[in-house]
Amino acid sequence: MMIAAFLGIDSFREVVQALANGLISGGAYGLMGAALALILSTTGRFHFALIFNYTLAAFLAAVLQADGVPFGLAVLLGLAAGTLSGVLCEAVVYRPLARRAGADVLLTVFVASLGLVIAGENAIRLIWGSDTRNLTGPADKTIEISSVVLSATSVVSLAVYVLIAAALALVLARTSVGRQIKAVRVNPTMAGAVGVDVGRVFLLVFAIGAFMAGVVAVFTGVRFAVTANMGTTPVFYALVVAFFAGTARGPLTVMAAGLGVGAIESLSTLWLNSKLSSVVVFGLLMVFLCQATLRESISRALRRRRGAARRPVPVDAPVEAA
Repeated sequence: MMIAAFLGIDSFREVVQALANGLISGGAYGLMGAALALILSTTGRFHFALIFNYTLAAFLAAVLQADGVPFGLAVLLGLAAGTLSGVLCEAVVYRPLARRAGADVLLTVFVASLGLVIAGENAIRLIWGSDTRNLTGPADKTIEISSVVLSATSVVSLAVYVLIAAALALVLARTSVGRQIKAVRVNPTMAGAVGVDVGRVFLLVFAIGAFMAGVVAVFTGVRFAVTANMGTTPVFYALVVAFFAGTARGPLTVMAAGLGVGAIESLSTLWLNSKLSSVVVFGLLMVFLCQATLRESISRALRRRRGAARRPVPVDAPVEAA
């Protein structure tokens, strides 16, 4: 208790509860980060419109349930719509633009994705309204582990997130589809030359990423509520997680980074206002990016210095007098 008082917290039970809550949130960030990292590392598309795929899955499920569709079927239809919207983003918008953009493809796709987010959110509001909606799942229960209290839905959600990340890692490592994705990730031109359908792999990756985002959105809607702009914050956190872990890393590594980010965010609320917890996370990201850039600059300078030291002196160079 003395140590807890010295650290400015009421008890270590408070720390454990905050850590547990952070891991639940971190699982969502990790799966979203894995989805974003998979798309970015494989296709080179900065798919910011994952916000729309995320929102559509949960919002449509809530709308269908309100119209009398059973919960399970509503969720399946919502996930299908979110997944399809991700595929259409690539097939209808990104790919035609990429063919015409040339060297500016990354910026062009990013601007297009921002436009899709704005258009998608406004379309949802025009069709179904701006009101907050409820997505009611099976009856929830409370789980008590020692002094930690969690809802059954939150525990199940974390388990599902980890299982999906593990399944994706297994697919990438052990299946022919996974090997094709890895080949396109490393060198799409060479992959196409040896018979891999690069365009089909791009569509598959967008489908997987949108489906993963939709799963997170459905659990979030069940635990809290569904709104037309619910995808913005999760995707921003997914960006943080993807940059921390590295976009080329495996899904389980990205998941571990997400759990760490969630824990840091939650634990910071013990000393800071909950509204400032995001400042801590994004501040750590800035520090990480700055030190990575500084380390790379120092490494380049050292390589140049070593190269200059090894450069042979011309034979006809004048010799200085002693």
